[in-house]
Amino acid sequence: MKTETPVKEELITEAALRRFTHFGFNKTTFSEIAKDLGISQQSLYYYFPDKKSLIAKVASNVMTALLEEIRISIATRQNLEDKLSGIVEVKQTFFEKYFMLATDRPLDKTPEPDDLKNFVEQMETKQLEIMVEALNEAAAKKEICHGDTVKTARLLLKALTAMQEAYRSSHIIPDHNTIRELFEEQKELIRIFVFGLKYRAVSNHQ
Repeated sequence: MKTETPVKEELITEAALRRFTHFGFNKTTFSEIAKDLGISQQSLYYYFPDKKSLIAKVASNVMTALLEEIRISIATRQNLEDKLSGIVEVKQTFFEKYFMLATDRPLDKTPEPDDLKNFVEQMETKQLEIMVEALNEAAAKKEICHGDTVKTARLLLKALTAMQEAYRSSHIIPDHNTIRELFEEQKELIRIFVFGLKYRAVSNHQ
């Protein structure tokens, strides 16, 4: 009798990510992922009780990598506009790399797992913290006035998120050009936003 080679959770999520990235969530089955790994479906169920829990894990891995790339990107940038635009540019790179993950929606309408919801909230909080740090650094360099940087960052994040939701609702089947257009408009919003902060700083010093 052939003995099945033990498989780690990390290998399962990597195999699932490859499938999801190429075929999307709905066209990927547990049996295909198991076949890619040379294991039985039962071995997958040991780690993930259903596909939704596997999707949640893959999504959290991608978002963790996204956050790390954002930190690396803005660390090398000098001014506020470049730092904030860097966040958008990293997101664009990830959206294009994981296009199927960003645009495909599972047909299963059951609620998302609580762990994924909590992780998304944590990601938004960390992104807010990165923006606040960039604003505080700009204020220290006198690029902008000192003020409530948390409130300012939250306002910008809400505006960027609203743009994403507007595009999502108006483009049922988005394509690469649509996504590029979204991110270009987000960068334009950042340029206008930062210009306003700088103008306020100049006005306060006159």
